[in-house]
Amino acid sequence: MKKLIFSTIAVMLLSTACEKWIDPDINIDPNNPKDVAMAQLLAPVEANLAYIVGGELARWDCVWMQHIAGIQSQSADNDIYTLGEADVTNAWSWNLYSPGMINTKFMMEKAVTTKSPHYGGVAKILMAYHLGVTTDHWGDIPYSDALNGAVSDYKPSYDTQEEIYTTIFTLLDEAIAELNSSESVFSPDFEDLIYGGDLAKWEKTAYALKARYNLHLAGKKGTSAYTAALAAVADSYTSNDDDFKLVFGTAYNNSNPMYQSEQERPGYYTASATYISMLDATGDPRKAVYFDGETGSKPGEPDADAAIIGVGYASSESPVYLISYSELKFIEAEARFALNPSDPLAVTACNEGIRASLEREGVFGDGTWFNSNKLTAGNISLENIITQKYLSSFLQVESWTDWRRTGYPVLQLATGAVINEIPRRLPYPDDERLYNGENMPAGITLTTRIWWDAN
Repeated sequence: MKKLIFSTIAVMLLSTACEKWIDPDINIDPNNPKDVAMAQLLAPVEANLAYIVGGELARWDCVWMQHIAGIQSQSADNDIYTLGEADVTNAWSWNLYSPGMINTKFMMEKAVTTKSPHYGGVAKILMAYHLGVTTDHWGDIPYSDALNGAVSDYKPSYDTQEEIYTTIFTLLDEAIAELNSSESVFSPDFEDLIYGGDLAKWEKTAYALKARYNLHLAGKKGTSAYTAALAAVADSYTSNDDDFKLVFGTAYNNSNPMYQSEQERPGYYTASATYISMLDATGDPRKAVYFDGETGSKPGEPDADAAIIGVGYASSESPVYLISYSELKFIEAEARFALNPSDPLAVTACNEGIRASLEREGVFGDGTWFNSNKLTAGNISLENIITQKYLSSFLQVESWTDWRRTGYPVLQLATGAVINEIPRRLPYPDDERLYNGENMPAGITLTTRIWWDAN
């Protein structure tokens, strides 16, 4: 018994001594921190968002919208509308949700605990953008019951697209209020790759997104959607300097996603003959920026000799535009025209959108082409507004949304198409079917219309 008591005392003394001289943090893996500062989250969230919007999503959407053509392997399959559930898993699971929305949620939560509403406002704008991109591609998606990835075997329910849009507008309104807070312990600074901590530009972006998402609902809400879009435009961008874009870097792992695609899979994409023909019809000077070459590949008819994507959009440092001043002017033009086809400000706004695009691409010159091709009161129409927006939005996924909303521009089905119309949504990923199948909407195909697209 004495030996047992002595041994117990010895162990207790040894344990007490160890607590004094062994650092309790010695077994914490520095590569897997338990916490991370908001400043360390912001740049990766921004870069990841621009990478997926300007990468996989742009390659699918803009092939279908005939900006570019897929002529080899998977890209040729996409050209004729072959896209399966396994193809989209990376975009959904490993970009938009994780790390995208999960890390953005962390920022939102840390902004509350650190009393830093300026960070909270930025995070909510980024969350609204993530949600907008995701729901516009898939329709109903998990959100209010999601982003609990640490919970084992978690199966979140789906919010309807209508509910997601309500959430988007709530986030943007809250973001505007938080950005205007007079006190914030921490505020974004140089780690903000998009605006360098300029809160005024972030506020303009919140209004810009309100304009975009209100316009999406015109088919559901009619006049009130156009009126709301116009009200938001008034508080949004005033020049190309406000553009919500991310400029990539020279290091390969920091480079533009289209550049990386071209380096890793050269010869997969060319200019589309549809887009080339529309640019050639007026001698549009942006053609030389968009493409390196003269001809395009017809949808479903691969042409290896067609022009490749130009360095303005496929170099290592090329920017990805998330929403721009040019887009805002076309939103204004469409809304004004819808409310009053005789409104002269609709013509003014559309022409400003064209001018902004030309200036952004560095091809406005002396204005000769612009003055010969701008719209007038005699030829303004919804088709012409959307067509000009389409030509000004190269490799931007919003073109797919505009086509689904309006039917413009009128596009021909690809030769050899595997379905009888251009896709109107993405398939849900196989991860969802396998691990959350009881909640995933059933019976969805590429031609099933999402909520705001259903008339």
